[in-house]
Amino acid sequence: MKRNKLFVAGVLGIALIIFGGLVLFNGGSPKQNQDTTAAIDPGRFIKPHSPIKGDPNAKVTIVEFLDPECEACRAMHPIVNRLLSEYEGRVRLVIRYMPLHGNSRLAAAALEEAREQGKFSEALDILFERQSQWADHALPRPELIATFLKEIGVDEKSLDNSNLLSKHGWKVDLDQADGVQLGVRLTPTFFVNGKPLSEIGYAPVKNAIEAALREL
Repeated sequence: MKRNKLFVAGVLGIALIIFGGLVLFNGGSPKQNQDTTAAIDPGRFIKPHSPIKGDPNAKVTIVEFLDPECEACRAMHPIVNRLLSEYEGRVRLVIRYMPLHGNSRLAAAALEEAREQGKFSEALDILFERQSQWADHALPRPELIATFLKEIGVDEKSLDNSNLLSKHGWKVDLDQADGVQLGVRLTPTFFVNGKPLSEIGYAPVKNAIEAALREL
């Protein structure tokens, strides 16, 4: 009998640990996640400095909180580009930064410098393409960020680390603060017309776009 009681207690303990992990991973209980849109400030989705891809006047807005150093963000990058192409003229993408890795704040600041020089899309492409080189978890080489951006024509003199952070760091910090207020805990996190997506991938984002278009 004592052994059975210990077994039952152990099973319950494991179940509680698993449930707690799921709650933490999802950023709260299921009910909390469903209710987050009720108190969202629309001004937290987009700022004047936010990069926009696609038609600026599109009726459907995807807001993506990304981290240039995030492998999942790299994997979603071609998928998002594909959807922008498929829904050309009807969907726009607003990019916000959520730096969760050691060199992602610097990388985001470098992207902002590239944006000022009209090279944002090319810069985002190359930093994701070469992510395994500059953002290797065991041996990161952030100095390669400047090297890669010079390849696409970003002015070398503007890529000094201290200059990048002093000039653009506030934008990255503001994005991160908005992300925290919106409940962003993982990257990439997507919102479609203000509604958070619980899953990522081609189908979940496409379905969210279709639902938003039906509501217009």
